[in-house]
Amino acid sequence: MANQFRQLCLFFILFIVLFQTAAAQNTSYEFWPEADIWYRLSPSWRLSAFVPVTKYHESKYRDLNIYLQADYAWGKTKHIFQRRLMDENRIQEMKAWLVRGGFMEGWSLGENAGNYTEDMLFAEIHRRIPIKGRVLLSHRFRTDLRWVGEDPAFSYRYRYRLMIERECSAGIFSIVPYVNAEPFWDSRYDEFSRLRLIGGATASWAPRFAIESNITYQYDTTYSTTNLYALNFILHVFFESNRSGK
Repeated sequence: MANQFRQLCLFFILFIVLFQTAAAQNTSYEFWPEADIWYRLSPSWRLSAFVPVTKYHESKYRDLNIYLQADYAWGKTKHIFQRRLMDENRIQEMKAWLVRGGFMEGWSLGENAGNYTEDMLFAEIHRRIPIKGRVLLSHRFRTDLRWVGEDPAFSYRYRYRLMIERECSAGIFSIVPYVNAEPFWDSRYDEFSRLRLIGGATASWAPRFAIESNITYQYDTTYSTTNLYALNFILHVFFESNRSGK
């Protein structure tokens, strides 16, 4: 399974290179910094806030987005699986299911402030499946309810993400490389209008901090620049209540 994971990573890199070669004239490049704060209330309940700075196709401007969300995890996997995941602050037994709900508000920055806004409610369900070689396979289904633009109009999206990750650890140091693929169905176009591919890794060395970086490729049929590449850099900061370890 470890060899299959490496092959998948190589396939992902090759896919990106081939698309870049074929569509160099129709491509944009972005840098997306982000800070994520996690607060664990109990072994099952957790709150979090994400603050990314992005430039999406809908806005044409650089945007600040703020996500506030809560999640609940439950259930046992077929095989007992303990690991420090990319969004966990310490080693613990993996739960098979996770649901998450939240709210996002975004707006354009600088001299374009107010030209673009977005409000979004979203809900997710995750299914986590440990497989051989300490590899984790995850399915995520997500629905976005959105109000987008200067004169906001309601729309919705369905998103499915397939993700594979594997932890490599030595002492207190842990690194989790991962790859994922996510198609988007958008009610505004009544079709699958976007495909997002991501490959990266999260590194942690202390109970409170982790750093994540990845390369995102996004293919969008509804925008004149159909190919987007983004370098993401994310700082994760973890907190927990006294009950979180019980």
